[in-house]
Amino acid sequence: MMVVENLLDVKSYFAGEVKENFVVQYEKMAKSGAFFKEGGWHELEEETAECVKVLCQTGQACSVTRVKEYPVNAESTVDAVLARIRETHKDIFKG
Repeated sequence: MMVVENLLDVKSYFAGEVKENFVVQYEKMAKSGAFFKEGGWHELEEETAECVKVLCQTGQACSVTRVKEYPVNAESTVDAVLARIRETHKDIFKG
């Protein structure tokens, strides 16, 4: 079986507040499974996942590495995650 992920929404946070090579990004993904059976591809039911990622640019090729990923859910809202990032990752912020 193959996992299929479709990006539904993306937002950048703390633009201008974080150091030049860092990005804090919200992502909403639709995840589903796919498998091949009886001459065709079939998809399993889709579920939605949300997270906020702290990313760091590595080198000059504009590629990024995930520093940390925080899930967003009923217990941990986007605002709560952003507050946690501001507290936990003080080193990525300017000044």
